[in-house]
Amino acid sequence: MNTKGQLLLVSGLLMSITLIAVSSTITHSVNLGAHQGERHDLTPLISGIESNFPLALEYQVDQDDGAVTLSETFDKTSEDFESLFAIRGISLSFTLTSSVLDSGTYTFVYEYTLSDGTMTITMSKTTVF
Repeated sequence: MNTKGQLLLVSGLLMSITLIAVSSTITHSVNLGAHQGERHDLTPLISGIESNFPLALEYQVDQDDGAVTLSETFDKTSEDFESLFAIRGISLSFTLTSSVLDSGTYTFVYEYTLSDGTMTITMSKTTVF
């Protein structure tokens, strides 16, 4: 075999090894990226719940105007939020600990659990209005 043929064979072999190494690295990076980063940053979702749920709860209390119990009002509001998050593939569940009406002031103590399938966060909250 002549030297040009050997050189061509060796360069083809090195190119194949390089291609396999680069492909493996890219595949590994893509798989790794699927399990980290912005997909699992629950901060924007938590901010949305923290700022919007109390307002929705207050609105629902005003709409119900004492026609139903506070726990039923809480359940209605939480079901709306849970279904909105479920549409986006996020698990959200609220649990009411206590609800009190005292001299025109409503106090709700509850916790919620938020999960995207990889990360799960449980937060305790008190809302007063």
